[in-house]
Amino acid sequence: MTISMRETVRLVALISLFAGCASDKCGESDCADTGASEYRGDVPADLEEGEEAKSHWEGTPEGVGVIDFLNDESTTFNVLDREVPLDRRAAGNLIAHRDGGDRRWGTTDDDVYGSLDEVDAVRFVGQRSMDRMVGFASKTGWVPGAEDLLGIYDGVSFTVNEAEVTIAFVNGLDEQVLDEHLNLDARAAHSIAIAQPIETVDQLSRLYYVGHSALSILKAAGAIKG
Repeated sequence: MTISMRETVRLVALISLFAGCASDKCGESDCADTGASEYRGDVPADLEEGEEAKSHWEGTPEGVGVIDFLNDESTTFNVLDREVPLDRRAAGNLIAHRDGGDRRWGTTDDDVYGSLDEVDAVRFVGQRSMDRMVGFASKTGWVPGAEDLLGIYDGVSFTVNEAEVTIAFVNGLDEQVLDEHLNLDARAAHSIAIAQPIETVDQLSRLYYVGHSALSILKAAGAIKG
């Protein structure tokens, strides 16, 4: 089976996410060559230095599309700056983070994005920048469709459709059913019940005591019920 470069980059991003890699925010020197220190008046800066935002797109198909878009070789500073468009500082910082110290895509020092939280942590990137990138990724075919892979969570893969079915199923269950009928760990059942309504599989996978076993059970049960 031949694996495309886009699939390879996305796999690296997923592996980085599972490993819990922390990202370094780029400093002023990281962006000097890309013009990121300049301000373009028609696209205001999203955030002041040092501030971060929590994106509501995390774990959604749109969020996955943004990650794939940012990690792709075709996404350059000019694309982010002129086509999306983002503030020049945000565009430069995003590319500098991804490409690493050698400023080249596809080399060993690359720090590809594994989550939108990592994207949000980049200086001058916040919710307005994220919404612009979501809109651009949606218009240009980066957002996965119903049968496309959404992500792999604690070793369990979900297509977009499987994720939607699973979440709808989980939100229709109470703690007793989760514990006694589906035989989840009682602590996982309680953790799910108090978090309802749950919005994404990403959110579900982050709950206390919800791991590979619980996700596998919920995915299989949801598929049968659906």
